[in-house]
Order: sequence, then C-alpha cells, then structure tokens
Amino acid sequence: MAAAQLDSAELHRWLRARRSTRRFLAQPVPADVLARVLETAAYAPNAHNRQPWRFVILESEDSRRQLAEELGREFAAALEAEGLSAEQIAAQLARSAARLQEAPAAVLLCLDASVLDTYADPARTQGELQMAMQSVALAGGQLLLAAHAEGLGGVWVCAPLFAQQAARQALGLPQSWQAQGVLLLGYPAGEPAPRPRQPIDEIVRRV
Repeated sequence: MAAAQLDSAELHRWLRARRSTRRFLAQPVPADVLARVLETAAYAPNAHNRQPWRFVILESEDSRRQLAEELGREFAAALEAEGLSAEQIAAQLARSAARLQEAPAAVLLCLDASVLDTYADPARTQGELQMAMQSVALAGGQLLLAAHAEGLGGVWVCAPLFAQQAARQALGLPQSWQAQGVLLLGYPAGEPAPRPRQPIDEIVRRV
C-alpha cells in the first residue's frame, strides 16, 4: 500500500518497517523511480534553506570501479594500521567493492560547501558546516524512506566520508563537494530481520 493511503497508525508501522538492505535482486531500478526518490529527498528540512546536498548517480561500471579503487586505497591503509593481515584486508576490500558493483543503483551523497556562509569567527564557520552536514544527513534519510515507498531497499555506506579527496578525485567532482556516504539501492532479495531497538523509556529524558 502506498504511504499516502495509510492512516497514522499504519504509517508509523510502515516507517518502522524500513530495513537496511545489502542484498538485491538482479533487477534494475527504473530511471523514473530513481528520479522520484531523489526529488523527494530534495524536500528534506535544511538549515537556512541552503539545500547543500548533491547527488552523484553512479551509472557506469567504470565510475563504480574507480570509486571502489580509490576508497580501497584509503581503507587498506586504515586496516593495516589496525593490525589486520594482508589476507583480511584483501577480503574486506573485495567485499566492499562487490557491494558497490552489484547494487542496481548507487548514489554518492555529497555536501556542497560553496553554498555555505563563512565568518571571521572560526567557530561560527564550523557551526555552519555542521548544520550543513545535518541537512545532508536529513536528505539521505528522506532518500531511504522515499526508496522504501517505491518498494526498494537501501543501505547507507559511510566509507566515502573518510576518504573525501579520494572520492572527489575518482569521480572528477568539484572541489567544494564533500562526500558524506554512498547509498546502495535496489529491490530486496528477501527481507532483512528487524534489529532490536532500545526501549523508548531508556533513551528519553523529560526535564
């Protein structure tokens, strides 16, 4: 049932039914479906209405391969510093690259720093950047819910956040675009089991 047809109780159940999906059917995501998902994501709340999100659709095998290779170099160095063996590092890199290559649709979510205000006060400038990151995260969350509305599954992969220059270089992005994550989308191959959630009374404080 489409989300717009649900009453409030059903809508809450529908929202809580979204899962992070990592395994997809070998079925392409239609271009019009992806376009609707991205347009809905762009209606997310955001600070000062700067709309700092940018979406990079990874359509070609080459773009995904280049991104995987550049991110892999950064990831390998981090894993080596953690003391993992060469075999363990190779296995993790192969798994990450395969996920990126096999997802029917992949969107790199970026923050465009060029639309932000800067100030003489460094703390205030940093605050602007943090608000922009929050705005981009809201767009990413809304994107995953929009995908859920289309019957798609999705998962947010944070790796590009730790290798922003590598992601920018791999895809030839503007210098002001800061990668925040890559969203893998597709029709789910099965329904992931729900993860337990903390009881609401343990995470809410009334003051």
